[in-house]
Amino acid sequence: MIATVDSLLEGALDHARMPAAVEQLRQLFDGSKACLASLGPGLSPADAVSTNSDEAMQRRCYTDLSDEFLRFGDALRAVPVGTVYRDGDLFGLEALRASRGWREWMAPQDMYGGIGCRLSESRTRQWFFDVQRGQRQEPFGPSDVALLQRLTPLLRRVSMLSREVGQLRLQRDEARSALDMVTLAIILVERDGRVVYVNRSADDLLSGPDGLLSLRLSRLVARHPGDQRDLKRLLEGAFGARDEFGEQRSSLILRSDREETQSLSICVVPASPRRAGGRPPERLLVALKPLGQVDEIAASSRQLFHLTDGEARIASALAGGLSLAQAAALHGVRISTARTHLARIFQKTDTRQQSQLVALLQGAVPPLRGPL
Repeated sequence: MIATVDSLLEGALDHARMPAAVEQLRQLFDGSKACLASLGPGLSPADAVSTNSDEAMQRRCYTDLSDEFLRFGDALRAVPVGTVYRDGDLFGLEALRASRGWREWMAPQDMYGGIGCRLSESRTRQWFFDVQRGQRQEPFGPSDVALLQRLTPLLRRVSMLSREVGQLRLQRDEARSALDMVTLAIILVERDGRVVYVNRSADDLLSGPDGLLSLRLSRLVARHPGDQRDLKRLLEGAFGARDEFGEQRSSLILRSDREETQSLSICVVPASPRRAGGRPPERLLVALKPLGQVDEIAASSRQLFHLTDGEARIASALAGGLSLAQAAALHGVRISTARTHLARIFQKTDTRQQSQLVALLQGAVPPLRGPL
């Protein structure tokens, strides 16, 4: 019994282990089948963990027999939460044996008499445990009912804990999916320097052979020694250490010395609010952003600021470091035309100086990926 309790607690924390826990319960009661499940609108196979699962039978349970099992659920609501029941007493043995659910689903799986306990309920759903014995087995007796009654408080806690863990896992997965849609590279770094999470943009950026940053032994490492020293000071500062000038830095730009590699902006913030007593954070969020390429800037400026194609070409050339005269020559327009474009660009972007415009455009690449 102790092994069964341990298995149930492991299953509550790790859903992949729950089938083994339910199988141990089946063996404990010498049953033909056992099930830990919920009933409510929108039934799906994810709502149940059962032993000796037959895929064809499971599909029937959640398709053409779903109304039958929802009616079973309506009857089950008459049982107080935490109470053990017998199937025959609850549904009426004759009525149960006459139902499609028993004839087409239970009997073919040798489920001829069961006991169960109602574990919890919400406004629309309820959770229960049920164990059955087969046609050639002895019916469950008073000692079996007493054993299940002893286990019911544990099963209730396991059911609630499993749902809470599942909700946290769902929230985590949704958050990670959302972060994977962000073009900004996001990295989560532990206090000891280990990288514990990277989103898809960060993975793409760090996996390039010629990048300014990479992952090495689960650590964030800069390609150049000088950059590595600056990166180390940046992370230490964000964790609470002050540099030689007594300042806590929060950002850094790594300059590229290769034409094919973009310079990189790095910003760090605590992954959670500053802890009580002013203690430093345990984790940091590190955001990486390559300084925009010309083709990205042209596309984003058209989209975000409603520039014409001609205006976008001049804007991207300026953001790429060219003078207005060089931008005009590059695109084969007169300098007067380029000045007209620039005046309209200033108006549409609400900027007044070329330096302001360049800074705006370099940070204006849309932050979300397109559909995968």
